[in-house]
Amino acid sequence: MNIIPLSKHFIENGIKLMQINEFLRSELVRAGFAGIAIQKTPLGVRITLKTSRPGLVIGKGGKRIQEITDILQNRFELEMPQIEVEEVTNPDLDAQIMAERLAYSLDRGRHYRRAGYYILRKIMDAGAKGVEIIVSGKVTSQRARTQIFRDGTMSKSGQPAQEGVDKGVAQCVQKSGVLGIIVKIMNANIKMGDGVKLNEKALKEAQAKKEAELVKTRAEELIEKKKEEAVSIIEESGELIDEVDEEDVSEISIEPDNEVTE
Repeated sequence: MNIIPLSKHFIENGIKLMQINEFLRSELVRAGFAGIAIQKTPLGVRITLKTSRPGLVIGKGGKRIQEITDILQNRFELEMPQIEVEEVTNPDLDAQIMAERLAYSLDRGRHYRRAGYYILRKIMDAGAKGVEIIVSGKVTSQRARTQIFRDGTMSKSGQPAQEGVDKGVAQCVQKSGVLGIIVKIMNANIKMGDGVKLNEKALKEAQAKKEAELVKTRAEELIEKKKEEAVSIIEESGELIDEVDEEDVSEISIEPDNEVTE
């Protein structure tokens, strides 16, 4: 009994997965191929195929998907493959789909700058936080070069780069050679380390408390001012009374006259 080393087993599975992925990518170029996920089950192998146009994958009456199933079973020796088609809700934010679209445009003879900026604008209009498109190869002459298209914010390291950046890779075969395409899309919902989020509820409570304290302080100041004005008036009245000379005040008799006029 031959025992396959564990490392060789993983390498063979990785090569087979790459070959299956390349086959499906070439067969489903127009269907918006976005990748696959393979999972072993007691009944066989379950393949989840992500695409933006499921109708082209399934075909009329399921004919196309049955053909793909037969090829996977015969050519790649998969045991009872079961293909599930999953639709990509927003294909403009899927890096693999956009990389395939750019490769398809270049394959049809479109200029790389026009095609690159078109894909860039389409991704940013869909709501991405940042985009980076890299086209490498003999794009304009016999000498290889790298052209990069960037827009927005792109994280290069750390947890945001691992969890929030979607990466897609595609190739385009031309007469001058093979062009390599890499598309990176940064999700707009990813939380960055330098982001600041205010607690609106706590902020409103603090503002209301501060306004109440301000109103109370102003009321106390107004009451104190009124008291000072009242004390000042009383003091001024006392000074006026003290200034009056008793000799200047004439006595007035209010007793009735005893003589009665007849």
